[in-house]
Amino acid sequence: MSLKFSIQKKSLISETGFSVKIENADGLPLSKFSSLLALAKDKEKVEQEVLHFLAKEGVPSEDNPWIIKVPGLSSLKALKLLAATGHLFFEGRLLISDFFTPVEFYYFVEGSTELSISGKLKASKDEFDIRDCDFMTGGPPHWFIKGHFLRLISTEISWRNLHKLLNNPSQDWVKIFLKECQEDVALGGPRIVFQNESASLTQDVAPLPCLILKDRFGAFADLWMLYGEQKVQYGEIVRSPVKRDLKTEELWAQDLLETGFQRKQVGTSQYYCPLDEVPKSLSFLLELGWTLLDFQGNRVVNYSNASLDVQTGQKEILIRGKLRFDDYEASLGDVVGAFNRRENFVTIGSGVVGLLPQNFNKSGLPDLAEDGEIVSGGIKTKKSHFGSLLELFDTPYQISADRSFEQLRQGLLDWNETEVVVLNHFKGTLRPYQQHGVKWLKFLFDQKFHGILADDMGLGKTIQVLAFLSLLDSELPTLIVLPTSLIFNWKNEIERFLEGRSLHIHHGPNRLQQWEAWDKKGIILTSYATLRIDLPMFKVIDFQAIILDEAQAIKNAHTLTAQALTQLNGQFRLSLTGTPIENHLGELWSQFRFLMPELLGSEKDFQNDLQASEGDLRYLQRIKKKIRPFMLRRKKEEVAKDLPEKIEQVVWVEMNPEQRQVYEDYLSGVRGNLFKKVELDGISKHRMEVLEAILRLRQICCHPLLVTAQEGSFVASAKLDVLMQDLETLAEEGKKALVYSQFTSMLGLIAKEFQKRGWNFVYLDGSTHNREKVVTQFQEDASIPFFLISLKAGGVGLNLTSADYVYLFDPWWNEAIENQAIDRAHRIGRQDTVIAKRLIAIESIEEKIQKLKENKRQLIESLFDETYGQTQLSEEDFQFLLS
Repeated sequence: MSLKFSIQKKSLISETGFSVKIENADGLPLSKFSSLLALAKDKEKVEQEVLHFLAKEGVPSEDNPWIIKVPGLSSLKALKLLAATGHLFFEGRLLISDFFTPVEFYYFVEGSTELSISGKLKASKDEFDIRDCDFMTGGPPHWFIKGHFLRLISTEISWRNLHKLLNNPSQDWVKIFLKECQEDVALGGPRIVFQNESASLTQDVAPLPCLILKDRFGAFADLWMLYGEQKVQYGEIVRSPVKRDLKTEELWAQDLLETGFQRKQVGTSQYYCPLDEVPKSLSFLLELGWTLLDFQGNRVVNYSNASLDVQTGQKEILIRGKLRFDDYEASLGDVVGAFNRRENFVTIGSGVVGLLPQNFNKSGLPDLAEDGEIVSGGIKTKKSHFGSLLELFDTPYQISADRSFEQLRQGLLDWNETEVVVLNHFKGTLRPYQQHGVKWLKFLFDQKFHGILADDMGLGKTIQVLAFLSLLDSELPTLIVLPTSLIFNWKNEIERFLEGRSLHIHHGPNRLQQWEAWDKKGIILTSYATLRIDLPMFKVIDFQAIILDEAQAIKNAHTLTAQALTQLNGQFRLSLTGTPIENHLGELWSQFRFLMPELLGSEKDFQNDLQASEGDLRYLQRIKKKIRPFMLRRKKEEVAKDLPEKIEQVVWVEMNPEQRQVYEDYLSGVRGNLFKKVELDGISKHRMEVLEAILRLRQICCHPLLVTAQEGSFVASAKLDVLMQDLETLAEEGKKALVYSQFTSMLGLIAKEFQKRGWNFVYLDGSTHNREKVVTQFQEDASIPFFLISLKAGGVGLNLTSADYVYLFDPWWNEAIENQAIDRAHRIGRQDTVIAKRLIAIESIEEKIQKLKENKRQLIESLFDETYGQTQLSEEDFQFLLS
């Protein structure tokens, strides 16, 4: 026998749940059953589920055990179970449950001067006053009964405000109530709709902007306008409690876009700013007088200034100071702590946070704190880490330093000045950058430091070393260790530039006899292998300088050669190499183990820093700042006058809603299944599926047609639109551009756009046979402004110096391939600036690839600006890309 369930009503609104009465459908009493569980035994499954749930979550009435009180938090589950029986009633009416139609609650204001307010519910085309409901209660979510229908309310409602609405109809209260409701609107609560356009709670005032940050980093935000004490969300089309000045609001919104924020079309926030640009953008807005609130509602205050004091001891450096934010202060330790938690804000008072200074990461202070310790309100670190402090003096901070530190700092700065080194004993002429190199070597020598000269091959490392040696007048010998093949090259250079300098070559089968005859002065040349064999002979000599050429020979600290060199005694140690790192950064530790063992700490500590740098590049920056004073590296483009300036830019592109939908649909479709496979079997087994998913997402970022392949599809490409806008300007100005894409199908779509506009262009991919003819056409024909090129086919072997701009339509893992593509236009003989633009889709796999690529590449390029090479995708990388 089936049961009948009836929702009970005591008042229009029940805040704390609802009660349901259980009866037999035929009206027979239930007195023979001792409990809900006993009643459930002979019932259908759907009724059993209801009864078991009510027995567990509900509370029987004291007056009637078959009237069960359901608490608010359990009401939604209970309603769904009750509705599933088909026997849910209210006041004798069978209820029809509708849990799918969204129902909005909002406040409706009538009148111009005398205002009245009511609560409205809107479900599809059905709109009515809340008082017209038969019953309403809270959950969450809130729900109501009207007629035969039971529906859920999708808007979050304040029960406190709802009770005020129903019980306080006075005119004065209406205005007070509406002002209170503004806070709910700002937090996503019910909107306020005015029947009369002229209805206003305030006098006419000009709007002032308020940016409400939506996340702890400040990258996502909503724009609000302040009309006196009232807040109105920008772009909201409904009536507000103030007379709005839409023209001024639009001007403020335009100012926001010009600071680096970009309008978002999807998601829960209106605007997005790349993380690296957040401090700069927010600081600029505060300078303009904007009101900023962080994601917890705290007022954001701009950084004002800082005062720091640097004191140098025999082995340590101590930095103390305070940073000021308007009328507030924060200790140096508090600010560094916030930064190390990867936050942009520091708490400086109740309800107030300070925005960390721009480029605080470049000040060296966070690195010093992580390397050292925070003591006495300041930072204490090793004296050998003074390199991490150098960038502090490039900041606007007020810094006082003792004489000892100033002498150290000034000595490092002076070597790069234009003053010419006097070389009385050197028979050669140095170029300006070589002069600087010699001065740098002399600075290291005078300060009892050591280093790496890592100039590009062909820039004259040998001649710089010989010029430096000509400045030394000690009677102690200099040892130069090098590959056997270079011994006689060095011999010839020494004899040429250091004429008359004593020279001994310790090499070959007769070296031991010659050793006895050597006077232990001047310069001695030997090979790595010979030194390892004859180490006991070298260990007993005090050298003025020990110089390693092609020092990558000691890249492995555990080899016998590397271990042998650490046992030598020398006042000055120098490594020469054009490739300071060939495979991994562990090679760098080996170099400094020979040069300055205390600088990078133990091998274990160094490896821990490298592992940490995979997820936080500050660890890598810390290494870079430590070694910066002790390594000099110049690239050819820095000193060769034939290469023009090259400017690279990233253009962030927001996908349009249709394109974003295609992207999100595909991502959702592959993510869950693929995550499970990788978790169970590992990424290696499913590498092809992973790469396929990444490829398709990248193609959607370029153009949905690359994946959907539906001719005549209305879904457009945001990046293609941006590209066409740029190229239209270039075409008008008579400029030339290269456009690269990995996908030839994308190049085909771009070509169609060119044809629509009547633009002349040439095209090259792997199937092109007349490459030379195509290149010549572009180079020599002024009527051909654009060249479409497949990234792989056009990466090498092309000179395209007539191009003014280079567009990389889609990013790729390997920065070297992209650089090769850019360098087709950036070649010797060119006089003008080349501008290269990478188009990156915001909040997409392209942005994640860019970050992942930078993190991997930075292991080498951040230190030495060298190409990292092909990135191998790890399981962590995969989870990051498809998260």
